[in-house]
Amino acid sequence: MGRPFNFDRHRETSWPAMLRPIGEGKGVGRKEAFEAWWGRHETTLNHLPRDLCEQWIYRHWEHSPFSFLPLDTLTCTRERWEGATLLSAIHRVFGGELHPEFDYEVFQQKGGDDRHATARALDEGTWDYPMVLLSTPHGIVDVGKELPDVRLVIVEGHQRHRYLNALHSRGTPPAGPHEVIIIASPLVA
Repeated sequence: MGRPFNFDRHRETSWPAMLRPIGEGKGVGRKEAFEAWWGRHETTLNHLPRDLCEQWIYRHWEHSPFSFLPLDTLTCTRERWEGATLLSAIHRVFGGELHPEFDYEVFQQKGGDDRHATARALDEGTWDYPMVLLSTPHGIVDVGKELPDVRLVIVEGHQRHRYLNALHSRGTPPAGPHEVIIIASPLVA
């Protein structure tokens, strides 16, 4: 049996510098469009879903605390989950506590067209991009606490998680089901 994966240990990025989007970190409006980036790197990343590459790798680049995961060894499965099941199964390592009423207000704004994109999507039944989850088959260590039963950790989709939790807490869950991409890495196995 394996050991719990220790998220308290700092790990350097393993992502190849050649994948860095042109203009990354140069200010607003300087980063190249996803289509241009994908055109150069689709062959390298063709074992991963395009939407995962856009929402996680391209969008967050090295700002993702999960950039230590070697991309070339990742495997993925795509699944659809009911909201309550998803909320009970996932863990936030890098995302802070949830405050349902506050989160609801943040995403709703004034309740009209000014709503956050996450709120607009979930208010229609589900999100527009799948949440990305990391399989942790032997549990995890998070802030010094061993959590042997945690099997899924949020990689990308913390905002969707916040709003989904807020809606469920208010008794107004979205219709769902909700698409997720579960990634697995030999580093965590």
